Amino acid sequence: MTSFAAMLLLTAVLQTPVNPADVEARLWVARQALRLGRVDEAEGGFRSVLREHPEDVDARIGLGMVLTRTGDWQGALEVLRPAEQTAGENADLFSALARAYRSGGDDQRALEYFSRARTLAPDDPDVALGYEAVARSYGHWIAVEGFEQSGAADDVGSGSITVDVRVMPRLHLEAMGRAQKGSGYSDAAGGAGGVWHAGRATTVACRAIGGSGNVALPASDVAGDVVHYAALVEIGASIRRLTFTDADVVAASPVIAWIPNDFWRLDARYTYSRSAFDATGSSKGDNSVMLRETWQGWRRAAVQATYAYGIESFEDLTADRINSLGATTLAAGLRIDVPSLARITATWEHQWRSKDTRIDRFAVSIVQAIP
Repeated sequence: MTSFAAMLLLTAVLQTPVNPADVEARLWVARQALRLGRVDEAEGGFRSVLREHPEDVDARIGLGMVLTRTGDWQGALEVLRPAEQTAGENADLFSALARAYRSGGDDQRALEYFSRARTLAPDDPDVALGYEAVARSYGHWIAVEGFEQSGAADDVGSGSITVDVRVMPRLHLEAMGRAQKGSGYSDAAGGAGGVWHAGRATTVACRAIGGSGNVALPASDVAGDVVHYAALVEIGASIRRLTFTDADVVAASPVIAWIPNDFWRLDARYTYSRSAFDATGSSKGDNSVMLRETWQGWRRAAVQATYAYGIESFEDLTADRINSLGATTLAAGLRIDVPSLARITATWEHQWRSKDTRIDRFAVSIVQAIP
């Protein structure tokens, strides 16, 4: 049965009258309503059971999940925490508590409760994925990335490594290095940065990287950004300054992401950049736009499609692009999450540059989280 057919069947079942005396049936109907996204019906169903049976653990778990989904994580905790006293070792309760704590920005407690739930229900895929998501954001991690580029004047190979260490519950420090090799040059750069979780839904980051004698990579690259998470959207801004041998680039970007459900995510970024050239004393402004759609079609795999005009990634900006920032890029990627807490992403890009120059780039990144 397809997921669409299953939804039609559940919708028909929800319209069938239920015996008011059958508590299990009423709870089942409320769970299916929540599954279909009909949160008002689900909340009403769980609350009706709790009015008659205030200590019903399953009703408390269900109501806590509804409140977490609607953004009332404080109300969810008020409902769920009393149940912990009487429910004993209950994986569903621990999972619901973990999601409420994570919604409230307390990743440390969320990880603790997900760990307890995973011990009791090691084969539950929702518990496993919830644990992995928190471990990736809260834990330490190591990222390795590399790409090969062909089709331009010469082939280019590049690789980078980043090590992120959680030094405090809300503070991560990073160390990073990058190397790139092309025709007649071999560049290297290194640096450090930090990520601070300034509040329940706000993250502030700053990074600086550079290297002396570079031909393609910047001599210095200093960036800062802030992101705020608000229900179905993420909004933020970034500013960046890159210094090359003969030019400086300053770029400012507003960013937004729309996340309507667990399956779709749309990221958008606009960038205004201004380049100053030492040799001529001139400067010019440029505009860049990036749109990326992500579809989480499977529990552990997602497909990405990207369109960009201008600079597709300022992290990869090199000296040869300064005089020709206008380009059109199409990209497709596959992201896979594995139970070992590794995330593997493979991306292919095709880019049309000025003077009828075209390039192809294939990139692979591996991010290993360590709780």
